[in-house]
Order: sequence, then structure tokens, then C-alpha cells
Amino acid sequence: MSSAPVHHATPPSPQSRPADNAVQSVVMPQGVLNAEAIRRLRELDPTGESHLLTRVFQAFETSLNRLLPQLEQARNIADAAGVRLVAHTLKSSSATIGAMQLSKVCAEVEAMAHESRLDAAAPGIDQILSESQAVREALRRLTAADSPAGAA
Repeated sequence: MSSAPVHHATPPSPQSRPADNAVQSVVMPQGVLNAEAIRRLRELDPTGESHLLTRVFQAFETSLNRLLPQLEQARNIADAAGVRLVAHTLKSSSATIGAMQLSKVCAEVEAMAHESRLDAAAPGIDQILSESQAVREALRRLTAADSPAGAA
């Protein structure tokens, strides 16, 4: 069994990761994604060969496409357990990709739904829906900045 080094002895130079600047310029002004979380994800695929960041973002978007309609349906039929389940699921996955505001709102909605306070959760549910759109856009911009065409 061979062991591969996990960390580099010296940090990569700024020229080796041109997309790192994209995180700061594309994502941070809006405050949608946490640059540190993105950096940690990039560390898992330092060369970018595995396209890990893109794959993680695509999986998150697939989850949004499945979960957001479930959230709206659960809200419409006053299904507190359904709202709680979706909020719980999105809370964790949002934090993983660095969407900390979305994760925070999901935690708040999850707690209210757990107490069957859907009227109180309504503004948070609306915020989850709108913040999810902002996260999608930030992920698309970041993914485009990571692609060879976006790095030009």
C-alpha cells in the first residue's frame, strides 16, 4: 500500500490556481459562498484533474432540483415533517459547499418546523427559495471561472 502526501510542503503559487482569485472577485462580494469552504474543497483535488469542485456543485444543484419542489409542496399542504426534512437536508449540504447563509436559514426553518410553527417558518421558507437561487448563480459563476474558458 503506497502512501501519497496529503499536504504540499510549500503553498501553491498564485499562478498555479488562477481560479482562487475568482472566488474572491466572483463570490465574496455577494457573500453567498464562503471562500474558506471553497478552498477546503479545492484541497481535496489540488490539481483539478478529478473535477471534484464541479462534481460537488452539480450534485448540490441536483439536490436543489429535487428538494425545493418538495419544500414548496410541504409548505402548501402544511406538512411540518416534510418542511423539517428538506430544511435539515439542505442545511448540511449547503454548509458543505460554503453556502453558510442558506445553511443558517435552513437551521432556523428546521427548528420552527420541528415545533410545527409553519406560519413562523413561512418567511424563512421564502428565504430558502431565494437564497438557493443566489447560491446556484454563484456556483455557476465559480464553475465557469474554474473552466479553461473562464480562466482566460
